[in-house]
Amino acid sequence: MKYFQPRSLSDAVNLAQTSETTFLAGGTDLVLHMQTGKVRPKALIDLGKIAELREVKVTDSYLEIGSMASFAEIGQNNLVAQYAMALWQACQTMGSPQIRNKATLGGNLGNCSPAADGLPPLLALGADVHLISSKGEEIIPLVSLLSRTPLMPQDTLIRGFRIPRKGLQSGFAKLGRRQALAIARLSVAVAIQVEGTQVGQVSVALGAVGRRAFLSESLGLALRDQDLNEAWIEKGVEEIQQVVRVALGERASAPYKRVAVSGVFREAMASFIPEGGSKA
Repeated sequence: MKYFQPRSLSDAVNLAQTSETTFLAGGTDLVLHMQTGKVRPKALIDLGKIAELREVKVTDSYLEIGSMASFAEIGQNNLVAQYAMALWQACQTMGSPQIRNKATLGGNLGNCSPAADGLPPLLALGADVHLISSKGEEIIPLVSLLSRTPLMPQDTLIRGFRIPRKGLQSGFAKLGRRQALAIARLSVAVAIQVEGTQVGQVSVALGAVGRRAFLSESLGLALRDQDLNEAWIEKGVEEIQQVVRVALGERASAPYKRVAVSGVFREAMASFIPEGGSKA
């Protein structure tokens, strides 16, 4: 197997024109897939030496996060805590410290596990994905990208993510078999726009409920333009249980997750809205 470590985006994209190459972006999932024979690349393109892929910065309209920023780096970044609290919270509970030091946000999307911790917060916050390939560059909403099959062509590099600075309050919670080290069995990210006691825009995304993380449009519509109080949270519980029921159908995990999601939703809300529903 060949191994490349380009120092620029253009070199990485050019190398990716070779058939059966795979981008290495952290490797916490890829190495395991290679060990089990699930993936057999003829060449690895290690993105770790491309400095611009690790940048986290704020522009007039967006928080921008490079695809090679690790979960540890994102979870320690004050800009992420300020503008994307749900993502910052997800970084605190993703795997062990060793995994967080290696795993990257771009790798989380590239692998696209149903239980990927980074995707529900990005969906709830309305993130776009910046892609680069030999055909040029594309900026696409994450929610649209996740509807594609396959997710992206083999030679497409994830440049990074941009999260609109809309002043949303957000939170994240997950349920795992073991605290901190667990792979999510169920995760919820919530982002809301609040003026006084009135909820405007609402976005709720779920992970480990289907083939990929997804944004529930029906849930957002059901909860928007209402007073933020305990009754609103109870309505959210009822609505999200219905979303899980539909998403899982007759799967064996459905009865358990329909009940469990109520607690995960409450925990996600409680991470940024105090008990009773009044704005902090």
